[in-house]
Amino acid sequence: MAKTFDLHERAKLRFESTFTNVLNHTNFAPPATQIDNVSTFGVLSAPQTAENAGNRTGQVALRLDF
Repeated sequence: MAKTFDLHERAKLRFESTFTNVLNHTNFAPPATQIDNVSTFGVLSAPQTAENAGNRTGQVALRLDF
């Protein structure tokens, strides 16, 4: 989401925000694909890590363009 404000003829101020997993739902990691253990093959058992969009995250930026 972004909003741009005109400050001057050649200057603009831009406010930006980006959020992932706003509702904080659990996103499971891909299922196990090793066929040596039949009891865990295809089972969704672990949530994704924060690096893979696991937890709720947000980023806000203020940018001056001229």
